[in-house]
Amino acid sequence: MLRPLSRDTLTQQATDTLRRFILTEELKAGDQLPSERDLSESLSVSRNIVREALSVLVAQGLIEKKAGRGIFVREYDAATVAHQIAVSVDHGGSDLADLSEARAAVEWGAAHLMAERVTDEQLAQLEAINHSLADNLRNGRSVIKDDIEFHKVLLQATHNSVLINLIPLLVEHFRVTVRHQPTAIRRSEERVVAEHGRIIDALRTRDAAAVRAALAAHPLSMRARGA
Repeated sequence: MLRPLSRDTLTQQATDTLRRFILTEELKAGDQLPSERDLSESLSVSRNIVREALSVLVAQGLIEKKAGRGIFVREYDAATVAHQIAVSVDHGGSDLADLSEARAAVEWGAAHLMAERVTDEQLAQLEAINHSLADNLRNGRSVIKDDIEFHKVLLQATHNSVLINLIPLLVEHFRVTVRHQPTAIRRSEERVVAEHGRIIDALRTRDAAAVRAALAAHPLSMRARGA
């Protein structure tokens, strides 16, 4: 069952994710982190939460903020940072697999409603979001916000209030995915654009089986199952 996350929990998650990001990206002293705005979009949290997480890392000496220039990594001991990650509370555990299964079940199960009820306006929204995602990908910017918006519109296309109320489920799935795979902050798979395009094409046909097949081929739906 999804549990509401406290502000402290979100700050801790963001802090741990940024530590993992610095380690997995093998950032060195002087390397610049993404902006607060990009981090907020990538981590699916508010900019206030990002600021709090960055403040923790500044206090620990891992990063520094330079006025008008950005956020930079300082000299650090990789073993010490790895230990901080290892001993921190893991708010996820097997949650990523559970969330992926739940999200896939919701989207696949709702495919017939999406196919029957999606409006021309929503199809246009999906196209616009996918174009934005492709543009951000080309320019090396975070695409996580676009990906979240795309799947929000998919659930909204069901025009079912209960399913629409499950949107926080998919937001949490993206957040946990980034926490476990922090390289997603900077690197995204190009195939996502093509797969979103196939979902849109399937929706235009109003063919529920085609929509379900396109959703099943989408990497974020299948990742936790080893696809």
